[in-house]
Formats: sequence, structure tokens, C-alpha cells
Amino acid sequence: CTPSDSAILGFLYRQLSEGASVGRKAEGVGELCHNTSFPDKCYRISLVLYAPGHKRVLIGRGSCEELWSFDQVWERLLLHPRTAELAKEKFHLQVDFSTESPARIDFFRVGMRQKKDRHFELGLDGLVIQGSDGKEHIFLPGDAFVRSIMSMQQLRSYLFAVYGEEYLRAAQIFRYTSDSYLADGETWRRLYRGYPLVGAPTKAKLEGALGLAIKHIQKTQRLDGKFLYYYDPSRDSYRDHEHPSRNPEKNPYYNILRHSGGGLTCVFYEKYTANGDTIGNIRRALDYLLLETRTKLYGDREGAYIYSEKKSKLGGAALALYLASEYQLMTGDSAYRDWTDQLAWHLVNQITDSGEFIYYNVYLDEQVTEETNRDYFSFYYPGEAISALAKYLQVVQPEERIAYFDRIRLAMHFLIEVRPLTLSDHFTVLPSDSWLMTGIRELWKFEEMRDRSYLDFVISDAQQMVNRMYTVSNAPYGDYGGSFYYEYGNYPYADGARMEGLMAAFELAVETQNVDLQAKLFTALKLGAWALLHLVNTEEACYSYRVPTLAVGGIRFKHTRQWFRIDTIQHVASFFAKLLPYWDDAERLQCVAADSVNTEDQMAVSNTIA
Repeated sequence: CTPSDSAILGFLYRQLSEGASVGRKAEGVGELCHNTSFPDKCYRISLVLYAPGHKRVLIGRGSCEELWSFDQVWERLLLHPRTAELAKEKFHLQVDFSTESPARIDFFRVGMRQKKDRHFELGLDGLVIQGSDGKEHIFLPGDAFVRSIMSMQQLRSYLFAVYGEEYLRAAQIFRYTSDSYLADGETWRRLYRGYPLVGAPTKAKLEGALGLAIKHIQKTQRLDGKFLYYYDPSRDSYRDHEHPSRNPEKNPYYNILRHSGGGLTCVFYEKYTANGDTIGNIRRALDYLLLETRTKLYGDREGAYIYSEKKSKLGGAALALYLASEYQLMTGDSAYRDWTDQLAWHLVNQITDSGEFIYYNVYLDEQVTEETNRDYFSFYYPGEAISALAKYLQVVQPEERIAYFDRIRLAMHFLIEVRPLTLSDHFTVLPSDSWLMTGIRELWKFEEMRDRSYLDFVISDAQQMVNRMYTVSNAPYGDYGGSFYYEYGNYPYADGARMEGLMAAFELAVETQNVDLQAKLFTALKLGAWALLHLVNTEEACYSYRVPTLAVGGIRFKHTRQWFRIDTIQHVASFFAKLLPYWDDAERLQCVAADSVNTEDQMAVSNTIA
């Protein structure tokens, strides 16, 4: 902000707050605006007021030929009948300037996957709709973020619901872009794709995001231990978009794996901060899992599994064991030890003689056999089971590990040597088995389990992930950097789960003293962390929500999708907590090993990315 930018901000907020007493006129605004960094005249200017609990006020003026000044539009905002009502609250003011003339498009032929003039970039492209009835309607570029839209199908469905398909097909539709700014009464913030600019990735920003996520978890965890499963702040709704007909109050769905993930987020936070303030949250999460536990005899020994939603998933028992083992290692509290012994015994008995895991012990109350196992295939559950067993074996005495090691080796042979051949159709160009990468990192703590093929698998998958990550130098748009893609040009896929896999690879590089790999991976980790910061609901990012207090600390799944679940929080916050202990040393190492990394990206990540 320049002094002139700050001056006009104070003036605008005073006029909004004292609208009636100043005659609801825009006197003096034009002169103040002339001295700011804002453009004097534009083809289109839009002003938006947001206040919690209120429908927003939007005023927009523009054309394809005539230029407009800020004071012309500002006066119309002051005259809007609801402006005074919103100005009584803690409100935000959004200002959009468009310095280029809108271009007419065939709205039904443009798209995110189209090229050149037919490409439409959600979050950066807006629409001016001139209806056959003479009325004009605006869809601001940043409204993709505000309205939780990330695909052309979603955009068309939204506009059909608002205006009707017939109306849109008869209308003239123009595309335009804008420079967007958000004010909170104290400062201006630049918006990009509707979200406040993140700036350079720093240790403090990651710590802040982690802290917000933990506060959200603590605020929303129920007394029975369950976490807030799903929330969409754009609609202030708990109704899952994947199951829109399911009433979350009368027929709640709860994923037991994601429940354990919520507890693990608290574990990784505690391991970094040692604050002790989420130990109670972890215990409540574990106690809920105990209530969902069933037992089964394997030989003369009892095993235990988690039964939820009429299913017993391999991953359900695995992540429960992972959470309980992490808790015992961190606190020394052995209160859950008998239970973890049973969970581990169940998991190791789910490894068949071929090395393939049984993916579901029970599916819709039916027992799953080896013969029907492939009907319930899960790509991720085995990696979760390996991670859990490896973590559990850090709790037990060395002599107890031997029998487990033999079965784990059998499973690892299947996962690394056999599965890529026999189940190749489940693999993609962008590796996704971060849990198996994590499991190998945990196994590496045992000298007996340090198999070179395991390490090669992790390094290979990590390199493939980095190869499919947008960099600063090749990103199609400024905020794509650090996100993954399957095919170049895909919408940015900032992925906390995959970043946890890269984190496991980095820790193995540290463990094996591979300095060059550490430096290369830290560049990717830092850039990936920057991408993930765009998904964090900071207070500033919640400007458009009717109930912002519930959304702060949530971590969204996509750049312009507003919904989040406990697992979308889990993976990002856990990745931050795992990366933070290495941050200072890795930055020093990166400076020393600068010749071994992509210096263009390294330097760009070290500065504000706009």
C-alpha cells in the first residue's frame, strides 16, 4: 500500500460507515483515486460489500467502448438500499478494475481444457451476460472461488440455476479479466483467483497455517471423539456434495480412516510443538475407535479390527494402529497397548501367502474371502497397513518383531514387484501411494528391513512426483506452481497427501545422507508448501462467508472449491508439521548445494510469487 492507497481506503470506509451523514455522495473520491496506484478509468469497475450473515452487495459498471471512473461506480454503491445495513457490520470491500475491453465468446464452446481463445480459466476469467431483455449480469473472475466452482460443468450448472439455460443461450456473453483488491478497513490485499496473495513460503506461515488447523480441529471435535467430517462454507452446509440426498443429521456418514487422520494431525502437531494441548483430543479420538472395535480369533490369539458403516476396512484397522502407536511412543502412555497388540495381530493375518493383503475383512456385513478379495481392491490400504505395522514394531521388544518382519517382507514383495505387473491399470503417470512411501520410511528405522529395492521405490516415485509438479518457470498461471498435474495444462492439484510421500522421501534422503537428493527434494517441498498455503482458510480468505468463524482453519481440497473434510485438513497440516522441524537446516543446505538444484525455481520460491 502506498500512502495514497491507505488514504483512499480510510476515506472509503468512513463514507460507508457514515453514508447518510455525508449525503450518500462520492464527493472527493475521484481526486483521491487519481493519486493512488489504481487505474483512473476502466472498461469495467465492480465493487462488492461482504458482511457475515448478509447477502453481498455487488455494483458493476462497464462497457466494451466507454471508460468508467471509480467515483461513478462508488456513488451507486453508496445509494444501494442495503449498503448501510452491511456497513454496520465488520465488512470487507472488494474492488475489481478491468483495463481491457471484454471480448464476446461462445460460452458453450469455451472450457478449461480448450486452447488459446477458447480457453476459459476459472478464477481469472469473468463473464458479462447481456440478456435479450436488456439486463446485464456479472460473474466476477473471483466468483469461481466465492461460489465454489472449479469446472465448466459446475459453472454452467450454477448459471443455469440462476438465470436458466434458455436465457443464457439467447444472451450475448463476454469474457473479461480484472485486477482485484480486498480491503478490511486497515489494508488492501491483492486477490488472485479470488484468494489473497500468499507471498513467499516461510516457516512462520506454515506454523500459522498449522496452528489455525489445530484450533479448528479442537473447536469442532465432539465430546464423543468424532471430528467435523464435512463442511461447505460457501453454502454454510454440512451436506456432502458427493451424497447430496443424504441428510447429515438424520443419516450421517463417517469415514473411520479419516477419523484416525484427524487424530494423527494432532500427533504430528504435538511432535513438532510439544505443547501438550491436543493430547486430550487424541485420547478422545482413540476412545471413539475403541467403541468401534470388534475381535476375531486367529489361531489361539485374538485380533481386533474396526467396524464402521457395516464395513471392516484394512485401512481402518491400520490407521487406528498407526495413531495408537504414535500416541504411545510420544507420551509413554501404554493404556492402549493390549488393543494395539490385537490390531497388529489382525493386520498381519490379513497378509495372504501371496503377499497380497485382504482389503476388507467385512463388506456390508458380508465376510470377504481370498477368492472375492479382488472385488474390493484398494490401492492405498496396504501402504497404510505397512505404515501402521512398522510404527507398532517401534513400540514392542526386538524379539517380538521377527515374526512380523517375515510377513511384512512377503507383503512388500507383492507391493513392489508383483502389483505393478498384475494390477498395472491402477497405476497412473503421477504416483499416488504416499502411504507406502511413508511405510518404507518407518521400516527403514529397522536395520533388518533396509532393503535397497524399498529405497529405490521411494526415490523413483518421488522423482516422478517432482517431474509432474508445476514449477515457477513452466506454470501456465502464477498460482499453479507447486501443484501436481497428470497432463500438462491440468487445473492445479495441490495435494497434501502426495506431499507427505515426498516428505518421506526427504527423510530417507536425510537418513541415508544423500545431500544432493535432500536439496532437490526440499525445493519441491517448499514449492509444494507454497501451493498448499492457497488452500488454507485464513481469516483474510474467509471474507465471503456468512459464518466465517466456523471456516477459519479449514483447509480446502482445491483452489476454487470451498468444501473441506477432516482429511483435507489432515494431509496438509500433517505435511506442514513434518516439514517444519527440517526447515532451517534444509534452507542452509539448499544455499550450500545451490548448484545441484533448479536455481530459477529456488530463487523464485524464495521471493513473493504473484
